[in-house]
Parts: sequence; C-alpha cells; structure tokens
Amino acid sequence: MNRSDVLIIGAGPTGLVLALWLSKLGVRVRIIDKTSAPGTTSRALAVQARTLELYRQLDLADTIVRRGHQVAAANFWVNGKPVAQLPLKRIGEGLTPYAFVEIFPQDEHERLLLERLEDYGVSVERNTALDSFEETGDTLTAHLRLPDGRQEVCQACYLAGCDGARSVVRKALDTDFPGGTYQQIFYVADITASGPALNGELHLDLDQADFLAVFPLAGEGRARLIGTVRDERAERAETLQFADVSSRAIEHLKVHIEDVHWFSTYRVHHRVAEHFRNGRAFLLGDAAHVHSPAGGQGMNTGIGDAINLAWKLAAVLSGGAEPKLLDTYETERIAFARRLVSTTDKVFSFVTAQGRMADLLRMRVAPFLLPKMAGFEASREFLFRTVSQVTLNYRGMPLSQW
Repeated sequence: MNRSDVLIIGAGPTGLVLALWLSKLGVRVRIIDKTSAPGTTSRALAVQARTLELYRQLDLADTIVRRGHQVAAANFWVNGKPVAQLPLKRIGEGLTPYAFVEIFPQDEHERLLLERLEDYGVSVERNTALDSFEETGDTLTAHLRLPDGRQEVCQACYLAGCDGARSVVRKALDTDFPGGTYQQIFYVADITASGPALNGELHLDLDQADFLAVFPLAGEGRARLIGTVRDERAERAETLQFADVSSRAIEHLKVHIEDVHWFSTYRVHHRVAEHFRNGRAFLLGDAAHVHSPAGGQGMNTGIGDAINLAWKLAAVLSGGAEPKLLDTYETERIAFARRLVSTTDKVFSFVTAQGRMADLLRMRVAPFLLPKMAGFEASREFLFRTVSQVTLNYRGMPLSQW
C-alpha cells in the first residue's frame, strides 16, 4: 500500500510550501490536486515581508524579489485626479531586510514552488481527488480517485487539507465554517494599458462606494484591476464582461486599455473554521480561513500556516518532539486568523461603505489625513507592521510557556 508521512490535499501556494518545507526537513510527502495543471491566472499578488523572511530558509526570497515588482507608492484619486500619495519604498526600514511592498502574482509564485519541489523529487499528482479518509490508531487511511477513475487506498501518518474554501477535508471533518459573504461582486482583470496610473505604483479610487484599484505588475504597461460591483450588475455576475465594468477605470483613473489578458468575477467570504485540527488531519490556508483581499493577506497567511505546521510535523515524525506539540498549530494559527478576518473586514467595510458620511470620509477626510500620516515615521511604521506580518508572534501561548 502506498504510504507517506504526510498526505497533502491541494497544490496551491499553501500545499506547495508545506510539501517543500517538509521535504527539506526529510519528511516523505505525497501531494495531490484535482486540477489537471497549475493555475495560469491568480488573484493573490502581494508577497509580504514575513513570507520573504521565511523564504530565505528555502532560498526563494532573492528569486521572488528579482522576478517581482516593488511598489514605490500608493496614490489615492478623487474626481479623476490624484489627491494624496503614500510613499512605500523602504517603508519598513529598520524592521526587516524586505522593507517594501513586493508584487509577485500567484501563478508565477506557484510555478517557482513547483520547480523547487521537483528538486526534491516530489511532483504533484494531478487529476487526483480525495474521496474519503478515516483514522485508525496511529495511521490515517485515505481513498483517492485517480485520473482514470479507479480508486486507490493509501496510508499516511497525517493529512493536510490545503484544498481551498470548498475544502473536502473540512467537510469530511464536519467542521463548521462560520462567517458571512460580502454583498459586492469582485472582478479582476489583467491588462496592458497606458496612462498616469500605469507608472508602476498602486492607485486607488476613493470616489464612490465601489472599490477600484490598479496594481502594478512587472513589465511595461502591465497591471491588474481589482474592483467591486454593487448595483444591478451584481445580479448578473455570471454573465458580466469586462466592458460592463471598464468605464470607471477609464474615466476615473485615466486608464487607456490596450489589451485584456484575463477577466473574472467572484464573491468573497469572511470565515474562520471552528477548528484547524481533528486528530491526524489539519486545515490550512483557505480551507481554514477566508477574508477580504484588503492588505493582501490571504496567500501569505496560508503560507504562514504551512510553515508553522511543517516544522512541528517534522519534529514529531522524527521523534524529536512529543505529539502534543501539534496541538499548538491550531492554538497559534486560529488566533491569528480570527484577528486578521476581523481587521480586514473592518477595513474593507470602511472602504466600501455607502452613504453621505462614508463618502465624506473617503473623498474629503482621507485625502487630507493620508499625507499628514505619511509624514510621521510612527504612522508609516504602524501601517507596515500591520500589513507585512513582521510583528506576528505567539507570546503567551502554550508553546512559549513550556
């Protein structure tokens, strides 16, 4: 019977980092994914400073910095004009070697992780799905559906559910996923364009209740539009086309679109699983927590889950630690996920709030306050610490008290 130390379900960034870190530590992994190929499109863009710090141990940080794009500033627009700028270059000076905002799209990120994982002799088993699993004593038995439709029975010491917001693993564990769904429809579009908002910086429109941002990508004139739709167009989200949403970017941010490479719409949830562990099975990434894209936290938090769990699994499997060490994974990561969901929910709710007072705050007060705040080192440092995750710690939690 095919046996591994850790069976990983899902080959997004979270599952790939878990497999890579475990492989580096000498753990036998098997990673499966129901898709036929890696993603060619992505929603996640930012690689936060804490992720880059951890990636140094995998010799990935320098490659990502070299291939990605550093954002020099965030610009805020009102009535078709830029009214405030927040400098981002070296915003975290003195806090981390990666004192900047790094853009590296998820699809490119995944390809890099796959290349490094193959260096350890591990490949993702594609078109392979988890049907069910059960735990008996010190073994977990899983039933897999192979590409040809046959079922395979395999065994592992532990199972990691990195299989996204619709996680089969979470459902099999019968773990609640409380939270809610934002009423807005999100859209993303990768474009080639020109205009003042295509200068390699981040641009955000504060005019109306709908959110709109232009995120720079590496390469001349390349950017990603991320926006929301709240009006009657949201009722036909499945049939929305780029032409239905492009006028605002063209008119408000002076974006002259030359080509649209990808367009998609989706809804965003804010949820945290009731538990991140049940016996020998664990939940990580979107299988455990989902939230608004505010601050570019989602992918980075899943990667943080993977690294937190990887060294603990390796320590237990090698006999270097007692199995109770694994209890600290849920304690540490669920507390962070709950804080993060609460924070991003508040930020996104403010940015998209409707009404005269909300419009006044966004269009009048925010443009006045942002440049003032940017002038103070303390406020810039607070913003960077909050978004970059460099101050994340587990002080006061059980592992710190052993």
